[in-house]
Amino acid sequence: MTDDNQKPDWSEEHWREMLVEQRKAMWLDDTIEKLAAWLELRPGMTIIDVGCGLGYLGNTYWPYFGHGGHYVGIDNSDKLVEDAAKAAAVWAIEGKADFVKGDAYQLPFPDCYFDAAMCQTLLMHLEHPKTALAEMIRVTKPGGLIFCLEPDNLSAALSKAHSSLPEFTIEEQLLIAKVNLLSNIGHIKLGRGDISTGAKVTRMMNELGLLEISARLNDRVQLLEPPYETPHQQQLLKMIKAKWFGDERREYWRERGKEEFLAGGGTLAEWEQVVGIGDRMTPVYKQQLTDGEFFLCSGTFFYVVKGRKPVAAN
Repeated sequence: MTDDNQKPDWSEEHWREMLVEQRKAMWLDDTIEKLAAWLELRPGMTIIDVGCGLGYLGNTYWPYFGHGGHYVGIDNSDKLVEDAAKAAAVWAIEGKADFVKGDAYQLPFPDCYFDAAMCQTLLMHLEHPKTALAEMIRVTKPGGLIFCLEPDNLSAALSKAHSSLPEFTIEEQLLIAKVNLLSNIGHIKLGRGDISTGAKVTRMMNELGLLEISARLNDRVQLLEPPYETPHQQQLLKMIKAKWFGDERREYWRERGKEEFLAGGGTLAEWEQVVGIGDRMTPVYKQQLTDGEFFLCSGTFFYVVKGRKPVAAN
């Protein structure tokens, strides 16, 4: 989406795995059905998906617009575009799906070309999300909808989940909150986007002149209760173990987090203190998972925001 070398290469293994694994149980089936109606999806529509990755949004909503429709996925990764096109041969039935390499800041399509434009977890990774949103508006026909599915991971990190892990002291909770807040400041300063973007999309849409702006939240609860019988719980366990208990993966995220925290104004002493808290908790976490005793219940902060392009566009 940009040529900034600080952006993730989503075709790399650890990022690519995230594209696949996080999306397997991201939305409940009945939620998708309700959202499709709310988003006014209908057979025969022409829709662009910006930052499409492996075509997840196209695959998910194809049953609602794909019959006689045309889906165009655009991404800045040659590899993802290539693999997404291969995968679409399985799900893009009775319609057309194309994948194009391109830049979210300069979409290679004329004005007013698509019936609707959509994205998921795109804007949160961009240094200039409003510019990309303006491009989505430009290529959408007057009266068409622009909809963005974006999380507010900062609010999620600051919220208090109920789990089987030992309670942190008040001082530790305050330090962890400080680390999360400063790390996102550093994340932004390093040009990696803003993990709290989800809550900010409505304001961007308003400033860009969209009408009938409204928003909903994903109603998926992050739930783990022994014996972890549901597919969602098994998927969540897999993601937890991969991120927190794979040494190479854990070290990658720790170094990235340290860089962002220091860039945001944190001190090395504070970082080492919070790492110590994590190191103290890790064996407890691992033992509870091994023994099948870990439980978790936590809400999500994942927004679905839509706005309509004025019929008399400026």
